[in-house]
Amino acid sequence: MLSANNRTVRETNVTQDEAIGQAKIELAAALRWAARLGYQSGVCNHFSVAVPGRPDLMLINPEGFFWAEARVSDLVIAQHDGAILTENGHTVEQTAFCIHAPIHRLLPQATAVLHTHMHHATAICMRKGGTVSPSYLSAMSFYLRIAYDRGFDGPALTPAEGERLAGLIGDSFVLMMENHGPLVIGSTIGEALLRLTYLEDTCKMQLMAEAGGHELSKIPTQLMAAIPKDVPRFKNYGRQFMAAIVRTLQREEPDFLT
Repeated sequence: MLSANNRTVRETNVTQDEAIGQAKIELAAALRWAARLGYQSGVCNHFSVAVPGRPDLMLINPEGFFWAEARVSDLVIAQHDGAILTENGHTVEQTAFCIHAPIHRLLPQATAVLHTHMHHATAICMRKGGTVSPSYLSAMSFYLRIAYDRGFDGPALTPAEGERLAGLIGDSFVLMMENHGPLVIGSTIGEALLRLTYLEDTCKMQLMAEAGGHELSKIPTQLMAAIPKDVPRFKNYGRQFMAAIVRTLQREEPDFLT
């Protein structure tokens, strides 16, 4: 059950580990970069990552803050039941626990869970039976790894909804939620953020191409199928992508590290 008041308890020594410190830097950087790309809607939506060495805990952005404000010190470590462990006074929106916590708990491969209402991918989610077309280079990395939720039942207000979504994701790493928006998982924050970026680019290109009324030219299935489901090169791209983001923000917005 969720904690009624997002109760605060003392944070354990595990937060002093270097790996956790790096995870905080990368999560704050990912939030700021996503804000630059226009992926945030209001002060809603969440990015989370399993705490290194503590898969029973997640690190997540606080309630009521723009992603562009994200700082390492503002991030929240929480248990999956809603208990807040950090002592910075911040809370976490209920839907974050109802979506993110069950996915982290049920899918070990979901180290990072990123959920947005970014415009182009969400537009595809709004279509009846909408799908991401395999017609653009970046779409090749999604072949047979996109799951679709056709059972929208309103806002996620109980953990049962997150459990349902985890079951739909299975071994995919993208979930397109009809009437809602996209969710992407990854083994690292950088990998998940790169996939999120490729997804939005792919959906934007698809909508632009379809706007002219022409039929899309789909990439041959044999070319799509030739790409391994778990591409080491893509994981390396994710690491490089995150390193480049952190370097850029250290130069241009160094306050994210405070």
